[in-house]
Amino acid sequence: MASRISLLVMVAVFGAPSSAVRPHCPFATLAFAPPGTSRRRGATSAPRHATTAPPPEQRDISTVRELDEAFAAADAAASLRGGGPTIFRAGPHDDLLSSISVVGRTQSIGDPSLPDFVHPVVQLLHSRRRSGSLPTDPRSPSDRRADGARVALAIEGGGMRGCVSAGMAGALNHLNLTDAVDIVYGSSAGSLIGAYFLTRQLPWFGPEVYYDSLTTAGRRFIDTRRLMRTLGLGLLNPRLLRDVLTRRMGKPVLDLSYLLVETVQFRKPLNWTKFLEVNERQPLKIVASNLRTEQSVVLGTEEGSFSDLAGMAGCMHASMLLPGIAGPVMGMTTSPNGSGGTSRMELLDKYHAGRRRGGDDDDASAPPPVEPLVDALLYEPLPYISALAEGATHVVVLRTRKDGVDVSGKSSIFERLISFRFLMRKNKVPAVFRYMRRHAHKKRYAEDVLLMNHHAMPPGELGRAEDEEGPFLLPIALPPAEEDVVRLETRREAIFHGVRKGFARAYDALVEDVSERGRGWEVARECYPDEIMEYDPNEIDAVGEAAFAVYLRKKAEELRLSRIDPAQQ
Repeated sequence: MASRISLLVMVAVFGAPSSAVRPHCPFATLAFAPPGTSRRRGATSAPRHATTAPPPEQRDISTVRELDEAFAAADAAASLRGGGPTIFRAGPHDDLLSSISVVGRTQSIGDPSLPDFVHPVVQLLHSRRRSGSLPTDPRSPSDRRADGARVALAIEGGGMRGCVSAGMAGALNHLNLTDAVDIVYGSSAGSLIGAYFLTRQLPWFGPEVYYDSLTTAGRRFIDTRRLMRTLGLGLLNPRLLRDVLTRRMGKPVLDLSYLLVETVQFRKPLNWTKFLEVNERQPLKIVASNLRTEQSVVLGTEEGSFSDLAGMAGCMHASMLLPGIAGPVMGMTTSPNGSGGTSRMELLDKYHAGRRRGGDDDDASAPPPVEPLVDALLYEPLPYISALAEGATHVVVLRTRKDGVDVSGKSSIFERLISFRFLMRKNKVPAVFRYMRRHAHKKRYAEDVLLMNHHAMPPGELGRAEDEEGPFLLPIALPPAEEDVVRLETRREAIFHGVRKGFARAYDALVEDVSERGRGWEVARECYPDEIMEYDPNEIDAVGEAAFAVYLRKKAEELRLSRIDPAQQ
C-alpha cells in the first residue's frame, strides 16, 4: 500500500516516466491505465463504462494578456467563494489549470526552412567570436566590450531534466561561443551547469555528473520511498517509523548533499581555481527564492554570498531546494562588513515568518534576519529576469521543458498536501502557501514561456517588429517531437539521450552557417558517441578527469598491448 501511494505521488507531482520504464513498475497498470479501463495487469477488456465523459476541452493561451484575464477570473471566483485556501477540495485556480494550455513555440530559431532569419543574439555572439572579443571586468564601467552590449546566459534547472541544458551548454562550448558571454545566471540545477560551463569542464566532465554520477547513485540521491513522509503520512510506512520519530522534517526524497558535496566537491570536483579566475570577468549568479521577501534573490561572489566551493554549493543547495522534497529550508545570514556583507548558509529545522535569530524584530541591535531560501521555481524559474534587471541587453535562455507541452501545470491533492506540510506546518509562511495555492508560480512560468514565444518569432510575423529595440531574448528548447525528461529520471540511457538532444537543439539554434542547421543530432553523436554507454561508471576511477577520457585511454592501451607479439613482451 505504501509503495503504491508513493508511486502515485511521484507521478502526480513529477510527471509520469516514459513508456520505457513502465514495465518495470509493479503498479504500472494502476498509475498509467487510461480512465475507465481495467486496472488488472495485462487486462485487455473494454472500458467499464461506455459513457465515460471525455476530458474537458482546453483553451489555448497565446498571450500574457489572455493569461492575466484567465487568472483574474479565477481570483474573482475565489473571492466570491470566500474562506481560506482549501487543500482537499479543488478551487477556482485548480479548475483554471485544467481548462487552459500554454505551450512553447520557439522552433523558428535555427529552422532550416527560414534561412533568412538569424536571431539578433546569434548575430552578436558570432560577431564577438569572429573578432576575438573577450569578457571584460564587470566592475569597471569603462572596461566594456566594443559593441557596448551585455550578453547573459540564463539556464533553467528542473531536477534531472537539467541534463538537457547541460547538453545545450556543451553546444555553446563546441561552437566556441563561451567567451562571447559576459555573465551566467542559473536557476536550480542550472546554476551547477553554469559553473561547469564557466570552468570549461566540457564536453564530458560536467555532463557526466548527470549520466554517470547521479544515475548510479541509487537511493543515496533519490529515494522515492520517502514520498510518504512528504505528505505527513510517514507512520503508514513501517520502514519510515524511525525517521518519523527522530527527524522533524524527515530524510529528503532528493538528497542534495550527495550531489553538491560528495559529487561536486569530491567525485566530480569543480575546478575551483579555474572558476575563481574566470568569475572575475564572467561571474556566475545563482538565483533562489526568498520565503521572507517573497521574491527571487541573486547570489554571487560580488554579493558576498560565497567565497569558496563549499559556500557556492550551499547557495546552489538553496536554489535547488524543492519545497517538501529536498529537506529543510536553507537559511542565509548576512553579516555586515566593509565590502557590503558576507553570507553564511545553514539548513534550518524550522522557520517562522518575521522572526529574527536571537532577537526581536523591533530590536535594532538584534542580529539580521535569517533569509529562508528555497528553489528558484517559486519566483524565477527562468533566470532571465535577474539578467535584464542587472543590465543585460541580450540573453540566451536555455530551457529544459520542450516546446509543444503544456507548461501551465495541473493541480493534484498530493502537491497540495506537500506544500501545506512544508509551508504551513513546518515553516509558518502562510503568504507563500497562498501564493502557491493560487498557482501564481505556475502563472509566472507560463508568462515566461509566452514571452519566449514572442522573442523567438521572426520580425514581421507574430513576434518582434522590424524596428523593435532590445532587450533581445534567445530561447532554446527541445522540439515538440522529442520526449520530455522527467524531474526524477534515473535511467542512464535516458539522461545521456537528454544531453545529446539538448546539444543537438542548441547547435541548430546557434550555428552561424545556415547550411549547418539540421545537423545538430549528427554533431551531437560525434561529441557524445555511443561508446559512452559502453563503460560502467562504477568501474572507472576518474576523480578530476572525464570518465570517458579515462575509458578511451584504457581502451587504446588494451588495443596496443593486443598488437604486441607475445614473444616481444
